[in-house]
Amino acid sequence: MRLPCSLRVGCMAALCAGGCAPHTPAIATDPAAALQQRTGANARTERTAPADLPAGIVVDDGLTADEAVAVALWNSPGFQVSVSDLGFARADLLEAGLLTNPVLSLLFPVGPKQLEATLRWPIEVLWERPRRVAAARLALDVAAQRLVQAGLDLVVSVRLAYTDLALAVDRQQLAREAAALLTRIDTLMQSRLATGDISELEARAARIDAARASQDADRTAYDIEIMRGRLRLLLGLPVDSGTVTLAPVPGPAPCAPAVTLLRDALIARPDVRAAELALQGAAARLGWEQSRILTLTAVLDANGRGVDGFEAGPGVDASLPIFNRNQGGRARAAAELQRSAAAYALIQQQVAVEIREAGAQVAQATESRGAWRERIIGPLQANLADAERSFAEGETSYLFVLENSRRLTEARLRERELEADTQRARARIERAIGRTCDAPPLEVARDR
Repeated sequence: MRLPCSLRVGCMAALCAGGCAPHTPAIATDPAAALQQRTGANARTERTAPADLPAGIVVDDGLTADEAVAVALWNSPGFQVSVSDLGFARADLLEAGLLTNPVLSLLFPVGPKQLEATLRWPIEVLWERPRRVAAARLALDVAAQRLVQAGLDLVVSVRLAYTDLALAVDRQQLAREAAALLTRIDTLMQSRLATGDISELEARAARIDAARASQDADRTAYDIEIMRGRLRLLLGLPVDSGTVTLAPVPGPAPCAPAVTLLRDALIARPDVRAAELALQGAAARLGWEQSRILTLTAVLDANGRGVDGFEAGPGVDASLPIFNRNQGGRARAAAELQRSAAAYALIQQQVAVEIREAGAQVAQATESRGAWRERIIGPLQANLADAERSFAEGETSYLFVLENSRRLTEARLRERELEADTQRARARIERAIGRTCDAPPLEVARDR
């Protein structure tokens, strides 16, 4: 039996459209490569094995901040939740490229009725599918950019948690030094009380200071455990794994001026790019919804016995757009386009505010630390040296030396807190610009 020309044309159109269906959706931005370029660490965007550590990293021998970032991007369950969103977007793109199956209707001959067959296939897919696929592909690119941003958010969270843990460890050491000094001061004060050199009130004050310092030192152990648990959660390490110990924290390197960083961030920050792609996707969806006004279905009707034997003829079913012209779909797409445009403007303003705030925090912490070292630490060190020299010459008591040592220890603790503030501000700047300060500026192509 030779098929009618119209049926052959319809079959060829279906085959051609089916051949364009995306079998392995490609992404304009590879999230793993983008994160490696921005952070210098490898990110696992495909869960292929149970939780483990990247090659060459051992947690128990002292973990640096960069190693903590690498472990988190490789192993964090929270980041893997964001990775699953990329799989959903891939599935949506595959579904957008699929064609509607043709419908075959058969009426069987019973009595004098002849055999009838009808084949129906929606042909509006021929002009709707390209728009639908384009919108889904943009959505996939948006998901990829958001995954990169999720990785950068994880990086800043890890660096902040790492800084908090390192500060808690140093605070414990300095608190123990302060407690030991106050205990020695208390011992000397009790000796002077026994000889009648001081009153009971002065001795009691020294005893209270020593007890309070001892309690503060004991409390730091719980702070360390809390901070270590937060870092362990971000790293995705099991509860029964070894204790997370930290390597020495190097001083943060300075970043470029805020004006330069703002320009780089608007060019290459992932969430800015995601908002831009979302705006393009909303425009594509609006075009798709506008093409869904008319519904056409190709029909092939065949009869088993006609006047001249087998009969077959093509036809078309068309919905008349009198009442329903997809007004709701077009209105929703237009509203989404408006919202995407507003979101794009908002994210640009947020980037500018974040960079200015982080830059101000870095400048404030750096200036405060320098002033504290010059005006407080320096004079206290000189006082301690003078007190030790006076004690060696027999001019002052050892209590004067201990008191100056206590003041210097307290000032060193404040200096360490200012250093932690600088590290936190630098981590926020890196999150704001979408890369580390050490990485070169990124250039992102805008041509689709």
